Amino acid sequence: MSIETLAFKKDIRQEPLIHEKWSFAKSQTSQYTEGIFITGANSYIGCHVFSILQGKWSGKIYLLIRAQNEDEAFIKMSKALDTWKLPPIHSEHISIVIGDVCRARFGMHLSAFNEMKRNTGLVLHLAMNPMYNLTYEHFKRLWVPELKRMIKFCGNPKHPKSLHYPSSYNADFFETDEDFSKLESNAWQSGYAGFKWVANKALRNAFDQNLQGCLYDIPLVLGSLKKGLCPRQYSIWYILDMFLKAKCYIPFKFKIIPVDVLAKVIVHNLFKDKADNGDQFLRPTLRKPASDKFIGNVATILLGIKKSTQQLMREGYPYKEKFDFVFPDTFYPLLERVNQQEAIFPKGFNTSFLPSTIMVFLSNLNMILSSQKKNIINE
Repeated sequence: MSIETLAFKKDIRQEPLIHEKWSFAKSQTSQYTEGIFITGANSYIGCHVFSILQGKWSGKIYLLIRAQNEDEAFIKMSKALDTWKLPPIHSEHISIVIGDVCRARFGMHLSAFNEMKRNTGLVLHLAMNPMYNLTYEHFKRLWVPELKRMIKFCGNPKHPKSLHYPSSYNADFFETDEDFSKLESNAWQSGYAGFKWVANKALRNAFDQNLQGCLYDIPLVLGSLKKGLCPRQYSIWYILDMFLKAKCYIPFKFKIIPVDVLAKVIVHNLFKDKADNGDQFLRPTLRKPASDKFIGNVATILLGIKKSTQQLMREGYPYKEKFDFVFPDTFYPLLERVNQQEAIFPKGFNTSFLPSTIMVFLSNLNMILSSQKKNIINE
């Protein structure tokens, strides 16, 4: 394979899905069936959205879970809710279905698929975890075809659905020719980020051709102010762990959204969409990023580490390749790009209750540090 051919194959701007000709029939979501289909229901965001929906949604709620049988699927969903300290399943409108979004009919049995297809008018598509170490080819092979099937499924003229897709601000790290040339070169312009860029473009293209739905541009998701619980593998904790190993830190700013606020935004917009006045693009984020000064105070006071520069920290960090992947030369310009973006909440959504970025971060950090101490004691 020539260098020119390889470069062309890796240029995500050439992905056919972002230029697909759909020409869906124009319809109104108020005409759609009342039920909702949630993929990745036992994911972190999925659990929090479901926790709100099961007490408010009058129609059927289908939860797609990857499992061997119904008992295992129920256990997985129940365990996920318990992990994040959310109420158990209690609504009679819930139907847990076994499947895999990367397979035809989402891996569901034909009868279950047809029932879900008839009884749902909205889809909340959450079935993918961020995997920054994988190449774009992985996502091109599995997730680009999956997204195409999902768009086609929702645009079906007989059973049309509105597609709600929580994406990632990682997609915003691709703007210039230089950005696209750096695909897979660092954690921020990873293969995963490249796929999210493709997904965003593909959905906007489908929306332009009458597909109903909403694209959510989401920053770093943290736990709520009250609970402070979020997955340990999220990028901010990965970075803090590197700081601890290096015994120094470099200051930076970042924006967040607490998972409970995000879930409320999504549910709010789902109800608005059902009434034919939903928003098609949202960027739910706390308006003020965590500042350099705040990160410095956290690092020096709570973590006991000293301030450094990117170059000096790299010199003292034992794993240079890992450091360069997380802190490329473009680290600060990339983060500043997304930190400058304005928050966009749904029309009519009350933002007066939004918590402080600093308090949310401290709540999450305290939970992380507390769990680390428990692990040390247990060891």
